[in-house]
Amino acid sequence: MPSIEKSKDQKIDNKKIILISIIIVALIGGIIVFLNITKEKNLNLEVYAPIPEASMEIGVVGNLEIGESIENVNPEAIENPVRPINEPIPADIFNTSGTILNIQGNSIIVRGIGTNFDDQIKRDLVVLINEGTYVNGVYGDAEYFKKSLKIGDNVSIEAPYNIHGKTEFLAKYINIIKE
Repeated sequence: MPSIEKSKDQKIDNKKIILISIIIVALIGGIIVFLNITKEKNLNLEVYAPIPEASMEIGVVGNLEIGESIENVNPEAIENPVRPINEPIPADIFNTSGTILNIQGNSIIVRGIGTNFDDQIKRDLVVLINEGTYVNGVYGDAEYFKKSLKIGDNVSIEAPYNIHGKTEFLAKYINIIKE
């Protein structure tokens, strides 16, 4: 009799080993499938990355020198100001607007209205577009950019950093202004 009991225990142990082996193989298979899916979709886990301090500095274009007045530098700003003349320009500016003059590979040239310059002079701005740019709410689709942005469109632009006094910057959002 004792030999029969051992064989029943061995059968039970064999079943446990097979069950545990199947569970381990299933877990490993699940992990492999998960890794392949995430690799194919190229998941973008956004991690907070602080904006470099240099990008928050004020640019040098359009600054008024000490003793200069906007009346002398840009008389047109007196007749058609983009903001009240007596109101100081903010140190940090993150948006502007203008008309698209040209569309290049990864940028657009926009005739800015002068809001991001102390002297309020209208200037050509090089607005860079990358995979992190939203155009009319669509994220990072180069084909959509080419189809939706056209020369002559009035656009509103928002940057991820300070554009005060800068004529070239990266856009985070570009929206066509419908009149």
